[in-house]
This record gives sequence, structure tokens and C-alpha cells, in this order.
Amino acid sequence: MSQTITPFGVGAVLDVLGESLMAADISRWPIDETRRIVSRRLEERLGVAELRSPPSVPSYPSKRTPGVLYERFPSWLFCQDCRRMHRVRHHDETGEPPRCKHCKGPMVPMRFVVVGAERGHAMDVPWVRWAHSEPHDEAQRRCKAQELLFLTRAGRSEGLASLIVRCIACTAERDLGDLTARGALARINVRCSGSQPWQQPDFNSCDERLEVLQRGATNVTLSETTTALDIPEPSIPVRNEEAEIRQHRNFEDLRSAPTGPYAEMFVNLISENLNVSVELVRRVASNTAGEARNPNGEREGLLTDEWHAFRQALEDPGEKVGIPTFLISSTPFLGEAPDAEQQTLASAVGHVVLAHKLREIRVLHGFRRYDLQADMVDVDLGPRGRARWLPAVESFGEGILLTLNERRLTEWEQLEAIADRALMLERRRRDSPIGSRFAVATPRMILLHTLAHILMRQLAFSCGYSAASLRERVYASTDSSPECGVLIYTAAGDSEGTLGGLVRQGEAPRLARTLFAALENAAWCSSDPLCRESRGQGLGSMNLAACHGCALVAETSCERGNLLLDRVMVVGDGFTPGYFQDAVAAAQSAAAKYAAG
Repeated sequence: MSQTITPFGVGAVLDVLGESLMAADISRWPIDETRRIVSRRLEERLGVAELRSPPSVPSYPSKRTPGVLYERFPSWLFCQDCRRMHRVRHHDETGEPPRCKHCKGPMVPMRFVVVGAERGHAMDVPWVRWAHSEPHDEAQRRCKAQELLFLTRAGRSEGLASLIVRCIACTAERDLGDLTARGALARINVRCSGSQPWQQPDFNSCDERLEVLQRGATNVTLSETTTALDIPEPSIPVRNEEAEIRQHRNFEDLRSAPTGPYAEMFVNLISENLNVSVELVRRVASNTAGEARNPNGEREGLLTDEWHAFRQALEDPGEKVGIPTFLISSTPFLGEAPDAEQQTLASAVGHVVLAHKLREIRVLHGFRRYDLQADMVDVDLGPRGRARWLPAVESFGEGILLTLNERRLTEWEQLEAIADRALMLERRRRDSPIGSRFAVATPRMILLHTLAHILMRQLAFSCGYSAASLRERVYASTDSSPECGVLIYTAAGDSEGTLGGLVRQGEAPRLARTLFAALENAAWCSSDPLCRESRGQGLGSMNLAACHGCALVAETSCERGNLLLDRVMVVGDGFTPGYFQDAVAAAQSAAAKYAAG
């Protein structure tokens, strides 16, 4: 069920059993079949009335148990036997895999789709127009036949130029060599459909630039999600007036036309109903309409709340505190009779908090297409006027929170060599088209993020979970209440979601041994010295000393796309003092003495 949020949520292409489908927006979900997920804190942060799980389908579905609607996309298919192309319409659907009308052979979807680079629309490649776009005579110019062949031309290269689309009626044809070139469709006067595949097209409503992509490309759908942990409510609730305004039943009408003829009426109505100022209503509506929503700000607020919730365990050491879905306890980092090397490591560590039970909620807001600069498409494209809700899934699991020594961390991040390395990554983050998705690359954030990665890689060998099952949450804010910790956790969709192995690894002295092993492995990468001395790796060179051999993890485990990493800040080198450099040196010295006998 979690895959209906990401990666196969609203607007995403799902390849299953040789067929290609796209999930429709939540206005077409059977709302009676969904279940509410209660999280007051997250609902207020996101400004929605409810969070609801996707409808579930039993093992033997029927028409009485409808699930999430998926539309066939692309609708153009070709027969693997006779190579004829067919466009499957709604009235052609039988519930079975489509077969060729001529030879009854199996049909598979065409590999290319068209997406709008600005407003996120999607449509089929206009294959009929493409086949007739280079006519050789008047008959081909006037032909409108829908019967096409998808062929491979012998004697050409293995590229797209060897693939051709040919009209059966007039023999007009064109290869696919220029199909993915910038402006290829504009040159044959193709306009955007102005809609999503499950909506009625309106070719006169949108003039955005069109791009042709392979249907399996990652930038066909770029999902926008928010993740939060379920934590106890504060003893004194604080009113979130902006969230209440966004939840008002008339806010969507105001948001869609903040300068329209009825805007002032909606502003006054919301102000009177909620007892808030007119200026605040106007400001919230203006910010929302201008897409000034700051996802990083929302995320930082959620993380700060979680950080304070974890700190509650330090007030009653050894005792489990919290609620049934957030049960935590503090534990010592070192066991009895620690050696000198462990004491050196402990001086850099703050506290350890064990999360015996966690509940994670993942919410889908919408998606973008082609690149992250495009407009976000909302998950709800239906008529307005009803209470706004968002799709979400909940998972249950366990975790370990490891914090660092705040005083020592503050002194370390002010070193000139450290500040220079962080500034290098921060400049690249600002220049990157996806940099706005990530928080500022401070020395603290880079250190904690990299530490989380090397810990996850090491814990995968001992905790009983696979590497892809572990996830991170980095608490690195430097505001009025500084944060300095990483949460390594796992979450599964069942009712329990925990095997106990991860919490067990957080107990003394196991965590100290695990951290030592992780640091020693990070001190030398199989790609060194190239990796350690690198001046830029990864997308947009937003990594320094970090590669698949030392610091990268599964994409599902990292909250920053395996970017903004630098293990030199963790273990150091000849020029940069790593935060754990003394601990690594002590461990290596002890190992050398042991080897010498």
C-alpha cells in the first residue's frame, strides 16, 4: 500500500505484467473505501482537514471493492508479432491484457510519452502526425489514416534512428532519431493537451513547452512528499492560525482566485469564522497562490518537534516514556569498564535514545514533471468546495537516536577548514536546480548526514534488517534550540513493524563497537585516494569524499538523494580535522599495538 504514495502515487507510471498505467488523482478515489490516519500535528502543518490511507483491495477483488484508479498510459500499443500499432480507448478495455485485432498477438506499450515542462501535463506522442510529418507527395500530406506500423529499419545503427513509424495507407514514415530533441514536437505544430491522461484534453488551454521522455524515466513524475513521526501532543496546544485558514472550506475558492471578484467576500468570511485578521487571510492566500510554500520550513518545524520529543527520554534515564506509537528510553553509550579508545569516542558523543516503537506517516502533496522548477500538480484535481484531504500511509518500526557533544561540535564547526568545505557544497547546492529541496549545507548538517550513512551501512551487517530497510532522519538545526543528532530507524507497513534487532544494537556496548567499525571503514575507501581527494562527485558535484564504496546508501534510505556528503568531515585527512579524527587515530593506534604483540 505504501507504493501508492511513492513511487507509484498520483501521476506516476506503473509498469506491471507488461502493461503501463498511470495513477489518477485522489478526486477519483472511492472516499468511502479509505481510512483516516489521525495525526493532528501533521494535519496542522500541512493545512488539511484529514489524512487518509489509499483504499485497499482484498486478494479477490470485485466491482464492490474498488481500489485506486489507474489509467492506461500511454494508450498507443504495438503488436509484438505483426508490429501494428493500436490506440486503446476506454470502450476497448475488457479487463484483460489487450490483444492485436489482426493477429491476436500480445501488445506492449510504446516506450515514449510527452510531458509538459512547465505545468506538468502529460499526453501520448501524436504518432499519426509524427509519421506524416515529412511527406513526399500530396497524398501523404493529406492522409489522416490511423493505421500505423512500428518497424525496425535494417542497416541502421542501434539508436532511435533505426526505429520508424509507417502509415499503412500512404506509406509515409519517419524514424525516431529526432523525437527526443528539444522542440521536435513544436516544429510539427503539436500543442499540449492541457490535461492529465485521465482527464478530458483541452488543446487550446495550454501552450507550455513539450518534451518527449521514455515512460520509465525518473523525471516523468517527481513526487512531493512529507514524512513525520507520530509524537506526543504538547501539554499546552498552540493555535496554528495559518493552518486553520488553509483548512477552511472556502479557502480553496480564495486560493484559486486571490484577486477575483469574490475574493474580498471570501476573505471577510474566513476572517469572521476563525476570528483572525483580514490581513493574515490575505497573506496566506497570496503566499499559497504564488507557490511560496516552503517545504524546507515545514520539514524543519516537524523535525524540531521530534527533537524535543526525543529529549524527554533524558529526563528519566532508563525508563520508557511516550505513547504506544512513540515509546522511547535513554541508554548509556559505554558499558562497564570501557577502555581508553572507547572513552575517546565517548567524548565526541552526547546521548543515545532507543525508540522501541515508532509510527511514521508519509504524505503525498503532488508531483512535478520534467524538472523541479516546474509547477507542482496537486494530488486533488477535482472540484473545490469540500474539505481538503491528502493521501498518506503509516508505518511502524524502531530506531536509534545518536546525539553528539554540543559544546565540542560547536567548536569544531567554527574551524576555518571545515567552514570552507561546507561553503563549497553550499554554493553548489544553491546553483543546482534541485538544491531548493534541501536545507542549507552547514558543517553540522553535512557531518550528521554523512555519519548517518556510514552508520546505516555498518548496522546492516548486524541488526537483522536489510540495508534498504534502514532510513535516516537528521536533526541539524542551528536555530535558538540547536539540534545535533541522527535517527537511524526502520518502518514497515504491518501492525508491528519491528524485530527488535535495531534497538538491541543501540544498547551498550554494541553501539560503541558499531560506531568504531563504521568509522574505521570510512577512514579508507576502496577508491582512495581518488575519493578522499575528490573536489566533487555525484549530481552537480554536491558530494566531496563520498562514493558507492564508502558512504552512499539506497535511495529509499536517504532523505537528501545521496547528496551533500563528505566523510572527510567525519574522519579527517592531513588538511581537514574530522570530528571523529581523534577516535579513529586512537583505534588505529590500539590496533597497531595489538598487531605488534
